[in-house]
Amino acid sequence: MFKFLRRFLKPEEDVQERLARKFAHFRQILESNNQALAVMADMEEKAGGEFLFDTGYLQQQVGLLEKHLTTMVTEINALTDQAYPELVRRHQEIIQAIRRELSPTWEIPDSPFVLPLKSLNRESAPAVGGKMANLGEIAAKLGLAVPPGFAISTRAYLHFLSASGLAGKLSALLAQASITDLESLEDISRQAQDLVRQTPLPPDLEEALGQASHSLAARHLAVRSSAVGEDARFSFAGQFLTLLNVPNTPENLVRAYKEIVASKFRPRAIFYWKYRQFALEELPMAVGVLAMVDARASGVMFSQDPHHPEANAVLITAVWGLGKYAVDGTITPDLYRVARDRGHQVLEARVAEKPVALVSREDEGCVEVTLPQDQAHRPCLTAEYLGELTEVALKLEKHFGGPQDIEWALDFNNRLVILQSRPLQLGAPAFGAQPRETLWEPAPPLLNFGIRASGGVAAGPVFILQSEREVGQIPPGAVVVARQPSARLVLAMDRVAAIITEVGNPTDHMSILAREFKVPALVDVGGATRVLRPGQMVTVDADAARVYPGVVLELLERRTGTEPTWKDNPVYHMLDAILKKTVPLNLYDPESPEFRAENCRTLHDLTRFIHEKAMDAMFFLDVEEAVEARGVCRLKTDLPLNLFVLDLGGGLRVKGQSIITEEDIVSRPFRALLRGFHHPRVRWAGSVAPDLKGFISVWANTMYDMAKGERGLGGKSFAIITDRYLNFNSRLGYHFGFCDAYLSEERNDNYISFQFKGGAASVDRRERRARLLGQILEGLGFKVQIKGDLVQGRMAKYSLLETEETLEMTALLMAFCRQLDLALTSDAMLDRVLQAFRREDYGLACLRPEEAAS
Repeated sequence: MFKFLRRFLKPEEDVQERLARKFAHFRQILESNNQALAVMADMEEKAGGEFLFDTGYLQQQVGLLEKHLTTMVTEINALTDQAYPELVRRHQEIIQAIRRELSPTWEIPDSPFVLPLKSLNRESAPAVGGKMANLGEIAAKLGLAVPPGFAISTRAYLHFLSASGLAGKLSALLAQASITDLESLEDISRQAQDLVRQTPLPPDLEEALGQASHSLAARHLAVRSSAVGEDARFSFAGQFLTLLNVPNTPENLVRAYKEIVASKFRPRAIFYWKYRQFALEELPMAVGVLAMVDARASGVMFSQDPHHPEANAVLITAVWGLGKYAVDGTITPDLYRVARDRGHQVLEARVAEKPVALVSREDEGCVEVTLPQDQAHRPCLTAEYLGELTEVALKLEKHFGGPQDIEWALDFNNRLVILQSRPLQLGAPAFGAQPRETLWEPAPPLLNFGIRASGGVAAGPVFILQSEREVGQIPPGAVVVARQPSARLVLAMDRVAAIITEVGNPTDHMSILAREFKVPALVDVGGATRVLRPGQMVTVDADAARVYPGVVLELLERRTGTEPTWKDNPVYHMLDAILKKTVPLNLYDPESPEFRAENCRTLHDLTRFIHEKAMDAMFFLDVEEAVEARGVCRLKTDLPLNLFVLDLGGGLRVKGQSIITEEDIVSRPFRALLRGFHHPRVRWAGSVAPDLKGFISVWANTMYDMAKGERGLGGKSFAIITDRYLNFNSRLGYHFGFCDAYLSEERNDNYISFQFKGGAASVDRRERRARLLGQILEGLGFKVQIKGDLVQGRMAKYSLLETEETLEMTALLMAFCRQLDLALTSDAMLDRVLQAFRREDYGLACLRPEEAAS
């Protein structure tokens, strides 16, 4: 009565609409599952070190995962009438744990605006950046000579941006910056830098800088960036400004400080951190202020060869005067390899011609001077200084627990001074090593000398870079050939094939960036701009220091690289921690009692659980109810099936017909099923001849349950379809078959679920048929479970064509096994029938001797 009244008062939703809604939930689960798995795969790929990423990338990927998993949790509960409320809690707990891993990499401590160098150590890095923190550590704990000085803290930087209103203005301006439009990028850069320069410092910060200037007993200063994270895996080498020989007055220090902050918004720096998706508040800019060292010689040294650590050598470069020319590629420096072993034998000395040097002016700034011929060709360092530098390099490496990249200077009092020490990245064969032996030459090389700055092989058309202003004109895939290195090439490193420069060295900024972007690069290739022609197609083998004409496929095919070292990268460790809560799979077996919502411990567990339960929900649709739905039509076919069809969308050419033919069917899985049923070797007419015992078994079974015949023989079969989906329930004889399938171009969506049960023979024969079906299904790629005479199988994530072909075979199998239980009188008969199927004797002529004889 109440049910009648409810129907009268509120019309019930049509069955077809309800099934269509369920299918929509199911389809959304499949789509979100694929997107979530794609995000996980991308994150795992990044963890392999093949591609660059940053905190912006991690934030974005975690946001996508949260979005896709939220959709899956919502949709599975909608599909199953809120059967899994526990999923909501587990999802929230896992996401919250991941979000905790995404806490800011660099937290700005509440510190004074100015901190003396002598008070700093490694733990000071969040306040003063890695450069100054390490320099303070070196002075305090190792006793090595460093210039006196102080750091202007990250808190000072944030105070400057917030108190002046700069933060909002810069954020709005930088939001317009596009790394694909270099002209616009340069215009935005100019506006941003002008904003910084023109904005007065807050009075309290300006006063702190004035006091610090007066307290430092030095006539001139070196003012340089010390951004937090600047020397992490994402190297900002050469992106920020360094000002040398600045007169030590409060006014000059304020001006220099603002210039360093403004350099965060240079075009190449904006490109770099926009490319890495850093936010404005990330990489806060601390600034180091040091007494200027009047250098007789300067350079860079690596405590290990970063690409041949087994060589057991320290690499040292040197130029006359200030070290800027050693790192910006203006001239080719001397290059030394010194044994790390006791005695520090000089293994190699390449003394370059150094015609000029950069020196300090008497008043302020620096000037380039021409050197006398004898000095230009003379080595900058004696064996004694090389040994002393090697000892320093080993001491720094031991103290910091890993290979170091060190800047040094030798003053006119012959004192070695350390200007910087930061972690050295180890990677593929590239850095300044002797070219590898080339036993096979594809063609005479156009160039066969130079120093590897970044290893690898690449091919492309030559682009002669005449001026830094032409960087925006470099076409994608070009081999850039330039007179000298330029850190400005970072603006094109995401699209160039290789770089060749006539001068330069592996320790310059461009080389560091090339290694980070994994762009093959050769430096010190004299005459390259004359030998190579614009547009000429060449292949650069940086490992062998050779440039070949044309495209050398043999070299391109064998290019290899060593994974970069990530040990000291906090962003990588963050990714690693996130992956541990994301990708491990703990729920393997859907039949296990542990396969429950409350046991999901990772996002992958959630996707696995929801995907399985979604397929189950579709497999067990209420077919009895669906038969009565609006829009059901009957299939006119010569198959011995009383088959009804309900189209939920896109499964039939025309809807609204009461009778359809197979030509009306568009649904790809349904057409595959029917092809299997129509296989020419399947015998639908008649039945497999049982023996007398089998006949009696059928008769007795039917007599025991008189309703069975009504439910079985002549019963209705039903197909719920869309263009890609099929849910098929069949009654063939005395058994029941179910098949649920999805076919698409997306491999992760594809699956077939199969179930077969029942029969008229005795239990032992029905169970024998179940074992037969299990063996055949496993041969087709199904995972199978058998319980008595019930056979269940599932296959998933095969290609579209593989899944379609298997579905066709599954239909053939359903027809093949009808009433087969009557014939399976022994295990020997089971083996005989199994072999018949494998021989494609689907009509079982082997059981009809008279047919086999004819």
